[in-house]
Amino acid sequence: MIRLIAMDMDGTLLTSDNTISDKTKEALWKAQEKGVRLVLASGRSYCRLMDYAKELKMDQFGGFLLEVNGLIIYDLKNNQRFIRKQLEADDIKKLFTYFTQWDVEFMAQFDDGMFNYNPESVLKEKAIYRKQHHIPDDYPWTGGAFSLLGDHRKGYPHLFNIKSYEEANRTINKISITYYEDVMKKVSEQAKIDLGDRYWVGRTTPKWLEVMPKGITKASGLEVLSEQLGISMEEIMAFGDGENDIEMLETVGKGIAMGNAMEEVKAIADDVTLTNNEDGIAHAIHKYGI
Repeated sequence: MIRLIAMDMDGTLLTSDNTISDKTKEALWKAQEKGVRLVLASGRSYCRLMDYAKELKMDQFGGFLLEVNGLIIYDLKNNQRFIRKQLEADDIKKLFTYFTQWDVEFMAQFDDGMFNYNPESVLKEKAIYRKQHHIPDDYPWTGGAFSLLGDHRKGYPHLFNIKSYEEANRTINKISITYYEDVMKKVSEQAKIDLGDRYWVGRTTPKWLEVMPKGITKASGLEVLSEQLGISMEEIMAFGDGENDIEMLETVGKGIAMGNAMEEVKAIADDVTLTNNEDGIAHAIHKYGI
């Protein structure tokens, strides 16, 4: 019997236009009415999750956020937030120095903002992209020269462009690195070798790499939460599409990969549902009679 559903956000719960489809919302509302708890397990922090949680009525039914890949557990009903572990100043210095050997974009995320470093080559590419797509010069933008992730002024109101790790003067939750897929594949493979003894390193999409404190994953966060709620991991269904979802899908009773998931994710999943643009979560909920 499934008593809790944990869901990744980007590429999983959210469609390509960053919305939750009506069919998926209805399926999740009905699941909660039957007593099933919902958890949004995401690389995002609460400021970019809260609107979606309220849209799903999770604050009313007693849902939770697993923010920043399980680093922070947020009890929505009681408005309580538990921070497990964050990156220290020495970590930021080491990671900034390590990743700036490649011409990639470096982002250090804190609760309501991020520090953003772009090498000159990426700044030039972004300038071309801005001109081609008529993007205003003052439009806040992170996420690579190949696409526009969206306006961060609401989700991450504090966005600082930096030139040195010394400017990243806040407590950091995670590091994100992004560039073209072929480059990120090489960076990811090498970073896992060089940094894997101290950090969790993995790609959440083919173009996006994340670095977390060792031991902090969605799976470990879910284990803490399941113990708190008296729900076994076998009674949990989880959905995901990226490398940061693999351990979570392997650990729960029913781990389901989205149809658009990375092949590594599909390979370990108990089942593969439809894509995020085809109501994959709703399809699986109906399939398993939840």
